[in-house]
Amino acid sequence: MYEKVTNYFGKNVNIEDIYKKLLGLSKVGILNINHSILELILSGFLINRGFRVYVEVEVSGGVIDIYAIKGTDIGIEVETGYVPPINAINPEEFLMSRLALKISRYSNIANEFYIAVPSFYLPPIPKELLKDPNERSEDEIRNLMRLIRKYSRTPDITLNDVKNSKINGIITINSKIMKINIIDNKSFYNLKQFYDGI
Repeated sequence: MYEKVTNYFGKNVNIEDIYKKLLGLSKVGILNINHSILELILSGFLINRGFRVYVEVEVSGGVIDIYAIKGTDIGIEVETGYVPPINAINPEEFLMSRLALKISRYSNIANEFYIAVPSFYLPPIPKELLKDPNERSEDEIRNLMRLIRKYSRTPDITLNDVKNSKINGIITINSKIMKINIIDNKSFYNLKQFYDGI
């Protein structure tokens, strides 16, 4: 995959460093191969567009998957849609909770924030998080916090984090043809009908 990425987006020191870091983390079992491949492809795409890219960056509260800078900065969390067997009977709600947690935890680290997914996966992002933070009601914020707490006992997320969290869009990655699409919130919100009732 490294050869494919460098043939498509170009080879340079930044992508080589990213490849080595991801490979090392995969070898020790910290990252799975599906996640690493998506990070590598998206890194190649961003580097090709002039960004300086960092992967698996330690920040307050955890590790953000991709942090990139070019004039402004962007943060990206990669989500593969993995559901542990214990949550097999409620996968959509579990994934909504995990996405709400990631958006609340990492979205204010950078000026722009995105969730990146494989092109075959429609992530169940809570519709309240697709709104501008100023448009969320107190009830919506509390409901999001309850959703996060239902599947995560992490103490570092506050109501204020949920209130101020934002998402600029969804990035889809087709690893076969190296195609990246960026879907804005309005377009993605229209897809939410597929998750009605969750």
